[in-house]
Amino acid sequence: MNIKIGSVPYLNARPLIRWFSTDDGQRSGVDVIEETPSRLAAMLDAEELDAALVSVYASFDHPEYTILPGVSISGQGEIKSVRAFSRLPFGMLHSIAMDTSSLTSVALLKILLAEVYNSHPQAIAHAPNLDGMLRVADAALLIGDPGMLASDDGLRVLDLGEAWRKHVGLPFTYAVWLARPGADTEMLADILRGARDYGLSQAPEIASEEALRLGCSHEVCYEYVTEVMDYDLGDQHYEAITTFHKKCRENGLLSR
Repeated sequence: MNIKIGSVPYLNARPLIRWFSTDDGQRSGVDVIEETPSRLAAMLDAEELDAALVSVYASFDHPEYTILPGVSISGQGEIKSVRAFSRLPFGMLHSIAMDTSSLTSVALLKILLAEVYNSHPQAIAHAPNLDGMLRVADAALLIGDPGMLASDDGLRVLDLGEAWRKHVGLPFTYAVWLARPGADTEMLADILRGARDYGLSQAPEIASEEALRLGCSHEVCYEYVTEVMDYDLGDQHYEAITTFHKKCRENGLLSR
């Protein structure tokens, strides 16, 4: 068996893929490739992967893909790693630099700006560097590790997970495991649920390793993976996905 799956290279995914580096995981026949969410979606589309942890937005463009049950990258409220930073009030923006690593977060921010702030700024694609982004735009969107670690000194900050919860009263699901047609979805779902459970049992070790990699404290990393992140995929998460899909359609954000 030779199965290729893709995962994001961020702290939030470490509990989902740690098992694959163990002896049992290496004998599973599953190889893990790490890339940004948008790159993973392209690789899945090109049939370079059997399944990938990708932006939930990608499932809207590809109804032929299967959302594997039981596991997601979600948040019940404040998410800390998907944030917009602005020099101006969010209702007064003319431009915003977007970290296009995540299709979901870009769409979510556009929805929140439109529906909460009646704001429709020009979106500018930019590499995830806050200083550089704010040189070319009034505000910036950062996701993942850069979004969590960026300094907000002197800036207004919008935590997208917290803003979504206030707006619609639901958690937000950022990423899901998507499998392409022909993949053994039942087998993959079982493996990925088991990998998630193993990874969460290793949270202290993961936090220590990631704190060294990211240059932050063990406490920040441990709280993030054990309290901020929600790795389940239940009824409320599916309701959140459906609501997000509806709002993407209403705001003209779907390519299909």
